[in-house]
Formats: sequence, C-alpha cells, structure tokens
Amino acid sequence: MNRAVGLVQFAGKTPLRILNNCSEKFRCRVFGKLETFNLTGSHKDRESEEIVKYAIHKDKRGLAIASTGNAAISLAAYSYIYGLECHVFVPKSIAVERIAQIQSYNPIITTSESYDSAIAECEATAERYGFLNCNPGARAEKVQGDSSIGVEIAKKQKWSYVVCPTNNGTLLAGVWKGLRSSHMKTRMVASVAKQTKVAQGIAGFHKFERQALEDAIKNSNGVIIEVSDQEMCEAARLLTSDGLIVEGAAAAAVAALNHLDLSPRSKVCCVITGTGLKFPESVRNLLSKPP
Repeated sequence: MNRAVGLVQFAGKTPLRILNNCSEKFRCRVFGKLETFNLTGSHKDRESEEIVKYAIHKDKRGLAIASTGNAAISLAAYSYIYGLECHVFVPKSIAVERIAQIQSYNPIITTSESYDSAIAECEATAERYGFLNCNPGARAEKVQGDSSIGVEIAKKQKWSYVVCPTNNGTLLAGVWKGLRSSHMKTRMVASVAKQTKVAQGIAGFHKFERQALEDAIKNSNGVIIEVSDQEMCEAARLLTSDGLIVEGAAAAAVAALNHLDLSPRSKVCCVITGTGLKFPESVRNLLSKPP
C-alpha cells in the first residue's frame, strides 16, 4: 500500500469479557481485556499504530526496533501496510516461530548476542542512518497507544485491580495514563517473570520505561508480582477453559492473581496481551499437562 493512503485504525476497541472459570477459581469477578483481537494479535498494534502515524507525519523513511517477538511482528506488519522500511534487531536466543512471524512482513533483520545488545545496536543504527528509534523508553507514542486500553476499560467497570504483564513497563504505564485521564482510581499490578522458559515476551524485566513504570505503581498504590513458569502454565490452561488460547506473557496477568488479596466483591481486569495462535510450539509447552 502506498504511504499516501490515509491511515486506518486497526487497533483498539477490543472486547472486555468476564472470564467465568477464572472468576470461579479466584472467587471474585475476573475480566479479560482481549488484546488478541488486534491486527497481529497483540496490544503492540496500539503502539505501532501511533508510531506509524508519527513517522508518516514526520516523513521518516525507516523505522528501527529491537524486540523478542510481538513488538517487531507488529511494527513490521504496519510498516508493510504503509510502505515504510522496517529494521528489526533480535537476540540470537529468539524462538524460531517468532522470527518466522517477523520475516512474514519482509523487514531487514539483524541478529545480536542478547536483547540488551540488540537494543544498543538498534539505537546506534537508527542514529547513524536517521531511522526512527522505536524502542521502549524512546517513543512517547508507545505509551500513548497503550493509554487507549485504560480509557476503554475505564468506561466499563470500577476496578479493584488492573493487571498487566510487564517487562519494560510501557504497557502498564500506558494503561495507567488512560485510566488516570478517565479519572479512574484502581491499583495497578505488574506481573513479571525475570527468569522464564515459557514467557519470552516478558523475560528479564528490563524496565526501559523505568520512571513511568515506577510512577504508575507508586501513584496507584500498586504492586509488582513475580510469577513462576508453573503459575503461568496453570493460568494458560485456565484461560483455555475460558475459550482463550494465549501466549505465556498473556497468561502472566492471570497468574498474578494467586498473590493478590481478593474477595468476592473484587473486580479485576487482566490485560490479555497476546494470542498463542501465532506460536504453536509455545502453546504446546504451556498446555503440556492436562487440565
């Protein structure tokens, strides 16, 4: 598609659905904000949409991002749609099925030793050639894109907790920004997995959006919870029973509920960040034990 074609909103207005089996297990009302309904099946599309708008407005010829999966898939897809040049930097540990998804949209891919080195190489390349640096912490448009999640969920309920799978903090900071703009008060929960084999998207807890993340947690009286692979596998199987096939990072939101002080009056929104349908091997690992 030619760059001159007007931007179409593909991302957002995703369903908010009660999760009956999750609600029964945790003895409260648990809802899922289903970001799996976005263009490439993750919340990253909200970020990419805002970045592409900015890039076209500023007449940027190339975009650059370091990613372990969904962010690169999304940005590459949006770049393909609007005829932009996309440069993706990935760690050599990236799963084969993830790199295959990224390759689908024909970006220029560079492999680095680690995620941190991919970030550094991406930023150096962007500066050298004038590409738009689309990494976490570098683009306010990413937080702005995710803020629409907060705006949407604020319209539906008053929440005891809003839970976000968290690595760099962009998503949680964005959701909190949207909630705050809608005058919604709730406690934010960052579900993290510093060491994990089943949730590559949040592995490491890098906090490249550190200040915005810490401000959101502090100002909402929120909490950071570290979840285990076992908890994420159990959560993925529970979500499957509620009709949702998710990736490990998305299951982290429900896994965090094991550690919250919940009552029958609690209303919890879990941001279900990404579909598992793109990553069959990852889903097999998550669901390897019977329910």
